[in-house]
Amino acid sequence: MTGGSTYIISLPKSWALERDIKAGDSLVVAPRSDGTVVISSEGDFEKKVNTKQLKLDGYTAQTLIRSLIGTYMAGYTIVEMADNKGIKPDLRSAIMRFTRMVIGPEIIEESERRIILKDLIDPSEFSQRKGLKRMYLMVKKMHEDAILSFEGGNITLAKDVIERDGDVDRLYWMITKHYNMLLANPKLIDNLEITRERSLSYMLVSRSMERIGDHAVRIARNTMISSDGFKEGLKDEIRKESELSMKILDCAADSFFEEDLNKANASIDMRDKLERMNDKLMKVVKEERKVDVTPLSYILESISRTGSYATDISEISINYIMSG
Repeated sequence: MTGGSTYIISLPKSWALERDIKAGDSLVVAPRSDGTVVISSEGDFEKKVNTKQLKLDGYTAQTLIRSLIGTYMAGYTIVEMADNKGIKPDLRSAIMRFTRMVIGPEIIEESERRIILKDLIDPSEFSQRKGLKRMYLMVKKMHEDAILSFEGGNITLAKDVIERDGDVDRLYWMITKHYNMLLANPKLIDNLEITRERSLSYMLVSRSMERIGDHAVRIARNTMISSDGFKEGLKDEIRKESELSMKILDCAADSFFEEDLNKANASIDMRDKLERMNDKLMKVVKEERKVDVTPLSYILESISRTGSYATDISEISINYIMSG
């Protein structure tokens, strides 16, 4: 303490040297709602965290898309890509395909040897909560339609379920990106009026929702190869198991959005009943014709796994509720 009213702290020398902080430089001191204070150099986020540079020599189209998705989810909003020998046509096509796969990034500069992507979405314009609610409604509808396509042998509906998976992935990547941006730029936490812990819970639940969407796709794909020549009544039993799986998901989603401990526990308690139903039906399926055993087994497994991912959501809810 100095002068009776001013408090002074010392900064770690290694941190100051790493950021090239010199005497007379200004620092940003940001008090947060959780009682902590974040200290950063001016422009530190924009200059050092926000931009990613990729040298494209050695990339294939697929590895480039994977890397771009990774940088997107990590929270980078500018990606500078270059190849001194010129960017190959297949890599240009991959970059264009990536911009259609995600929300926000657009090409703002392009030449023979250089392409720059910039995310044009303002973080304050996206709500993780609203995005997650949208994911929940989408994956639930995908699952229900996949079962309908199985019951009616509707290949067109099955294909439609598969196509919708891209929309679910886009929201999952966006929610994850949002969380990583909050970690990189603490000032956003107060601007968006959200805690880091709540943002993390949105990201974790979105991962489970994305997996549920994947299993709806799996059901749809196996619907397209099953012969529909199995025992009468089997479809009804599979539909009943699916309905229980969706009941678990509904209860889990309610527990998360409403922060309801009772619903979270109720969802988890239903899991045992789902497992018993699944074990019973697996034995019935094994008695079917060989051509149907594999697709039917995969369908049942996906229904069961959907229930498991739903209970994971309930466990995330409990952990968040109890930490408050």
